[in-house]
This record gives sequence, C-alpha cells and structure tokens, in this order.
Amino acid sequence: MSIRFTRKVRDILSHINTYGFITNKQCALIYYKGRKQPYLQAQTKLKLLYDNGVVKRIEYKLNKEYIYTLENKDIGDHRMYAMNLYALLYNKYKVHYFKLEESWSLCKKRNDAHFVVENDEGCQVGMLCEIDLYHKTSQKKLDMLYESGEVQEWYKTSYDIDDYYPSILIINNTGLTQLKSIQYDVVAVNFDFEGLESFL
Repeated sequence: MSIRFTRKVRDILSHINTYGFITNKQCALIYYKGRKQPYLQAQTKLKLLYDNGVVKRIEYKLNKEYIYTLENKDIGDHRMYAMNLYALLYNKYKVHYFKLEESWSLCKKRNDAHFVVENDEGCQVGMLCEIDLYHKTSQKKLDMLYESGEVQEWYKTSYDIDDYYPSILIINNTGLTQLKSIQYDVVAVNFDFEGLESFL
C-alpha cells in the first residue's frame, strides 16, 4: 500500500528528523492521543512508512521494541528514556519546552533533558532531568549548576520570572534518591515515571 504524505505523516517524519527516532508507543502517545486504539493506529502508520522505504526500522536492544529512524543507528538508552518521558508529558500536559541534553556553559554541565509544562492547575512547571542508568548523579554537579545562576537567568530571559529554579528530576530504577538541597527540590521517579504527576 502506498503512503500519503498527510500532515500527520509529515509531523511524524519531522519528529524523527528532530529527535532521531520514534517508537510505536511514543508515536501513539504524541500523535494519536485521544484516538481509539492509538497504539494500533501508530503501529499501522509506522509500518506503512517502513514498508514504503520512507524510514528504517531496528530493534531496541533492551526490549526488542521497534525503533523507526532515518538511519540505521543504535539509540542510546538515556535518549530512549528521555523520549519516553517526552511522549508521556505530551500526552498528559501542554509542553511549552523540551530539550534533550541541555548544556549550561558557565558551569560546563549538562542535563539529560529539560522541560517546561503547564500542569492541571494552569501553572508552568520546569524540571531538569537526570537519568541514572549506569551511574548516579552527584550532589556536586547539582550544586554547581544551581550556584552558576545560569538556569535562573534562562528562566528570567525565557519567562520573565525572577529567581526561579526548577526541580531536579532523578529517573532511576528505584524511584528514590538521597540527593537533597535546601536551595532547590530534588524528586525521583522510576523508569515507568510512576508518581510524576504529583511533582507537577
């Protein structure tokens, strides 16, 4: 069956071009939210793109889930979890900002992801995300990031908010963390993001 390049198809391809890949589950959450059988619709559309040679398909090594890309390149685990987070946020909230691997030049640190969403009460909430797969985020890194003032300046420039500092979201196997600070909040969820809504 041939493929029609509808707006939805173009949006999916733009997503793949921007972020490097998409999975069936991510596609269902983002592009078929509110639809009946969103996973089946996403699966059908992505397979059609693959069958017509528009995208390539590889298996993700951890769970054998299909990943649709423009190039046959392995997808890093941090990137996969970050995009799973993005898909969940997009499905449940209005996403104002989402960036993978946000870099901060003053303290020479980088977060796995940075997002700003509008919660159910209509408030904008920001979070800096650390995905602790193979090593734990250090307290020193978080303190250096806060003390640089660069994040606070970003929020001042982007949202005209004085002295705002987002929560740090630790994503790990247990959903627990021993990191803490009196200057900023540190919260944690597991790789299924259970309980995330309580922090937004």
